[in-house]
Amino acid sequence: MKIESPQEELPLLELFTQLREAGLPLGIDEYRLVLTALQEGFGTTDQKALAELCLTLWVKSQDEEHLFNYHFQQVMIAPHRVTNSVTKKEAVKSEDNSSPEPPNKTPATVPVSSELMEVQDEMQVAEAVQITTQINEEITVNRFTQTDEYFPVTRRQMKQSWRHLRRFVRQGSPIELDIEATIDQVVRQGVLLEPVMIPSRVNRTELLLLIDHKGSMVPFHALSQRLAETALRGGRLGKASIYYFHNCPTKYLYHDQTRQKAEPVTDFLAQLRPERSTVLIFSDGGAARGGFSLERLELSQKFLDQLKQRSRYIAWLNPMATERWFGTTAGEIARLVPMFEVSRQGFDSAIDVLRGRGINAQLR
Repeated sequence: MKIESPQEELPLLELFTQLREAGLPLGIDEYRLVLTALQEGFGTTDQKALAELCLTLWVKSQDEEHLFNYHFQQVMIAPHRVTNSVTKKEAVKSEDNSSPEPPNKTPATVPVSSELMEVQDEMQVAEAVQITTQINEEITVNRFTQTDEYFPVTRRQMKQSWRHLRRFVRQGSPIELDIEATIDQVVRQGVLLEPVMIPSRVNRTELLLLIDHKGSMVPFHALSQRLAETALRGGRLGKASIYYFHNCPTKYLYHDQTRQKAEPVTDFLAQLRPERSTVLIFSDGGAARGGFSLERLELSQKFLDQLKQRSRYIAWLNPMATERWFGTTAGEIARLVPMFEVSRQGFDSAIDVLRGRGINAQLR
């Protein structure tokens, strides 16, 4: 069987490109693997065999399989149906000079998967973010400036704010000179026999940054990545840990963005130490979609109640502007925990809460 492709020199390129744009983690190695298999004679008997070959080499989950089936139908099957339909009509026209029937515009059945729904959600969120950005008078556009510092808080400002998150204690061997104690000792003894040494000051603050990932938070991935990077590398914190979740932590938190390294929420809570652990949550809380979800509110409240029992210092950063919270789940969550929009002032206010200042002032 000869498999027709829109581009003869690069078979399956259109399918491969659409799958990548749909979010499948495919690279050039996966593409070459399929080409090699085709050259060896695999998947060349018919379209079903070709689909099974690609499924075996490219797909790793049920959601990815839904996406693959949809795009395979669009790229490999739908064009042939159109071609066959047109050919048949031309044949009928040659035999009978009657007027052709209007083309069948019934769309093909599209399998619904969670990732497809997320793509639609992401488009809605992107439009909401674009509208918010356009009406924000503080953001100006300079088309002659080439920089990635276009976020409401720059990388430098984030590092500066993180460095205010500190809780110093003296710890370790005495290596610093205590000038005041040494002078007192000289006054009492009349001679300097030995300087008084003390341990150095160490920042014991432990930051746990919980990042809402995927879904409506896709437009803010770069911002969340910058938050994580500056906290880990420029914050000068005693300890910083990054966790990921989707919408609300329920049973698990994840150490990676692909959510392969899970940690039970109970284990996460058990490691918190009230005297030094601070928790910062980065999520839109449903404000990006602009709706209200009672289920999400109840799950968020349950998690926050558990969190408050293990940590005194909790704050929430919301990438959406404050005026977008009204009437959404985020507006109700803001009554449960200090929530701030991502701006220089909002970020500094969140840091103040994590330092133990103004915790109740922000709660309505």
